[in-house]
Amino acid sequence: MVERKLGRGLDALLGDASVRRDEEVVRLALDEVQAGPYQSRQAFDEGPLQELADSLRANGVLQPVIVRRGGSGYELVAGERRVRAARLAGMKEIPAIVRRYGDDEMLVLGLVENVQRADLNPIDKAAAYRRLMTQLGATQEEVARRLGLNRSSVANMIRLLELPTEVQELVRAGALSMGHARALLALNNDIDRLRMAERTIKQELSVRAVEALVRDGKPTMPVRRKSPRKTPQIMQLEGDLRGLLGTKVQIRDRRGKGRITIEYFSPEEYERIVEIMRHGAPSGGTA
Repeated sequence: MVERKLGRGLDALLGDASVRRDEEVVRLALDEVQAGPYQSRQAFDEGPLQELADSLRANGVLQPVIVRRGGSGYELVAGERRVRAARLAGMKEIPAIVRRYGDDEMLVLGLVENVQRADLNPIDKAAAYRRLMTQLGATQEEVARRLGLNRSSVANMIRLLELPTEVQELVRAGALSMGHARALLALNNDIDRLRMAERTIKQELSVRAVEALVRDGKPTMPVRRKSPRKTPQIMQLEGDLRGLLGTKVQIRDRRGKGRITIEYFSPEEYERIVEIMRHGAPSGGTA
């Protein structure tokens, strides 16, 4: 059944991720619903999630989630963000449609649902495109056509995975934009790419400024620093803090002394960061 269904392509799978009129909607206890294991999304923005929770509290859950039986309850196929918001709103139940899916189908459906989200970060989206190609045996052109994109858009997104892991984490955390990341790809080696990424963040360079520096060969020149170059351990810690707090973080260390700078861009983001620092980050998951 799995091979036949996957052979129908993304059109059929996209249809399967939506609710059909003839399907029965049941109410499931939220405690029975587990996060799906095949989601691309690695991070949530707590602000919009709280807004959704407020909406669900006022209006209820209007669109059922889709689940399959698994473990001691049910596994999500589509709608984890609604489940998280429902829990945040204090709900005990959620409307759902129960379907039968194999593991391969779950993987593809999870990828399809997430790559269509506007707020999925570029690195996770690139990884999702590549996994879709692998899972369906599809070309970049086929994936682009099924998702309503240009082939060049898919190709450019997948190229981001050529960046070194440290730079990918900076993009995933929002410290670098996709435009910055694409400009870094014009450099010939990972050392220059990482050096330019650090300089971009330190000097808050625009995409055009990075493109000009790359074009002029300036990234290969050593960047003057008043403080010693950051050690790999400090850079790793910065990346960990960016991933935990979901914002720009800089650590300046000099012989065991220094400071940690955490940036926020709205009162809501300030409150979210303070909440994480007081009580810890919420448990992981995707939507």
